[in-house]
Amino acid sequence: MTGANFYIYILNIFKRTDKSTEVYEAITDVITDMRLRLLSEDFKEETYSTSISALGEYRLSLPSDFGHIIGGISIVDVDDSSTYPPLVKISKEHYDELYHDRILSDAGDVSTDRPRHFCIYAEQVYLGPVPDKTTYKYQINYTTEDSTDITSDTTSVPFTDKWRYYVRSGVLNQLFKGLEQFEEASIWEAEYERGLAKIAENDDFNTSAFQQIQYQGL
Repeated sequence: MTGANFYIYILNIFKRTDKSTEVYEAITDVITDMRLRLLSEDFKEETYSTSISALGEYRLSLPSDFGHIIGGISIVDVDDSSTYPPLVKISKEHYDELYHDRILSDAGDVSTDRPRHFCIYAEQVYLGPVPDKTTYKYQINYTTEDSTDITSDTTSVPFTDKWRYYVRSGVLNQLFKGLEQFEEASIWEAEYERGLAKIAENDDFNTSAFQQIQYQGL
């Protein structure tokens, strides 16, 4: 739905025509919240990086529209097409424990090997161990983030092609809270949360691997 059409859809319930600024601000806020909380198929991307250009480097820059990492990071050696298990995501604290010697990289004394772990810190991917080759290619699956304001000129409001009712529920929750009509707001908040759970369940079902049932028995 366009921004203007979705605005009309909201007014079918909200009725107030003197709150257009608040309505569009609430739409923007709800879309932002949904993109933060959901790993929606509509906003999934993949990127490939070979930005380790010199031995001793161990950090990759995240895409500028990065939101959430999905799964591990795949790695392949483009020199001989060798593939390896995906890198395992660990915390920054655990990373520092395992790979504290990386600070010696400038002196050339750091130990290097094929990366097996990664963590995300300061909008970068930290690889561990420090890569022993510059020919590794890293595939990152992620969801995108976008802080674009929704206005009447917006050509397509995210999520409203399939989930307009639940987006509207989130907007109405915010609008009625702003009017201090908390009982009405709580009704729409419950609908919104139910919708988020339904969308997440739908996306999980669509992306999960099919596994045949294996019978054991007689």
